[in-house]
Order: sequence, then C-alpha cells, then structure tokens
Amino acid sequence: MKNNFEAHVKKFLIYLSRNDYSDETITGYSKDLNKFYQYLVENYGAQVTVLNFTKEDILDYQGDLLQKGLAKNSIARHISTIKSFSKYLFNELDFGNDPGSKVKTPKTYTPLIKVITEEQMQQFLDVAKQYSSFYYTLAAFLYYTGSRISPVITLLKDHVSLEDKKVYFPKIKGGKDLYLPLHEQLVDILLAYFELTPKTSTYVFPSPKFLNKHISASYVRYHLKKIQKLAGIETIITPHIIRHCTATHLTLKGADQRYLATILGHSDLRSTMRYQNLKVDHLRETLSILG
Repeated sequence: MKNNFEAHVKKFLIYLSRNDYSDETITGYSKDLNKFYQYLVENYGAQVTVLNFTKEDILDYQGDLLQKGLAKNSIARHISTIKSFSKYLFNELDFGNDPGSKVKTPKTYTPLIKVITEEQMQQFLDVAKQYSSFYYTLAAFLYYTGSRISPVITLLKDHVSLEDKKVYFPKIKGGKDLYLPLHEQLVDILLAYFELTPKTSTYVFPSPKFLNKHISASYVRYHLKKIQKLAGIETIITPHIIRHCTATHLTLKGADQRYLATILGHSDLRSTMRYQNLKVDHLRETLSILG
C-alpha cells in the first residue's frame, strides 16, 4: 500500500544505511518505530498510515511511555527517532506535513558513565590475555583507540598499518572518516595477534563462524562480560564503558580536550568538554583559601 506505515519505515531504514548510519543505530531506530506503530495500531486499529499520525499522537505516546515507567533518556530517544522519521517523510518523500517538527524532544540529563580505574583496566586486560588472544586484542584495541564498537568490528586488515603505526576508520559516527596513530603497546599486541589469526579473512576481527564476515557486537559484549566476571570487577564492562575509560583516563592525565575530541570522533567539542569536569586539581589552591 502506498501509505503503509511499515513499508515507509523500511524505506527510512534504507535511507539511514545509505547515509552511513551504523548498524546499531539503524536497529535502534527500527525497534523504536515498531513500538510506536504498535501503539498506534492498538489505539486506532488497522487504519493507521504514515499520512494520519499527528503531533497529538506523538505526545500521547510520550505520555504512555512515561506512564509505563520508561526512563526519561529512553523516552527522549523514542521521541527523537519519531521526529527523525517524520522529518524524512517531509523532506525526502515530499509529504505535506511534518508533525514531529511541532514536538519538542524531552530534556535529559546525561551524567558521566561510571568507569573503572587504570589499575582495574590493566587487570581486565591481563585476564583477557589469558582468556583469549582474540578478545584480548579486541579489548585492547577499543581501549587504546577510544573507538566505538562498530568501526572496530568492521575494520579491515588493509586499514591497519603496523609499519606506519596508524589505523584508518573509513566510517565512524556521522559518516566521517578518521586516521589515528596506534599506541606502541597496541602495535605489539597486534603483531602477536596477526601471527596467530587465519590469513583468509579480510577483517581484523572475523566472525568465529564465518571468516568472510566480521564479529558481531553482541558476541563481543557477551565475552567482555565473562572476562569482567573472571577479573572480579563489579562494574559492567561494555565497549561503550571502555570508550569512556579511555576518555576519562586521558583527561585525568591532562590530555588536551581538542585532541581528545579528535580521538573520540566528536564533531562538537561540547561532547568532549564534559570530561574536563573530572579534572579539578587546578581549583584546589583557590578553594584552600577558605579558613
């Protein structure tokens, strides 16, 4: 059907893929829009199309999520997804109305994620080394580059130059590319790793089942959690937590936030400056004036 809601969601997801959104982001958008569609069907029946959902429907859905006890950040994500879909219909498919533009995304507070210390990270990597050369190298790669999970698991061997000590990410969040130097310790880890891995795969981190495919993010999270428990660390360790560890540890060591923004792939320096709040020693002398 021309105005079938689910069919247009599929078109939207293809549009996102074409514009270099990560697989995880696309999956998240798909889940959010499916939940919104189910809500509309439950309330309005089979007559729901992309033409007849309104600003009021979005606000009612927001209220329904709040009533169900969903966290404010999660609600904000749902509304942001619907607004993006609505904007796509209006701008890309020439729909005459953009109901999402009339809805404000709920304000949220995003505190810094709890991370582990440098000592705990070293403990985690030591246990990972005993656990598996594959996951040790992958965890070390995440930590020593501060990268998101998607660019790492899709990384090609041709994009890693141990001779020049550089790595090239052709696609990070936002569709940008990024070159990063490789930490000396990571170079040694990769040298040892490549000697042990099969030469048949083009990926640095291939799937354990299919060498012509990369490892999945869910596999990585599963094994990182196992390593965390073996290491006796209470804090849950995910690829996202490791990325925050990199940013936090570099900040506490006095890293220039402009360079940190480049390493993390932040286009907006404000995303990085929040880490600066962790470094407070320069304020100590002033506060010590108090009696």
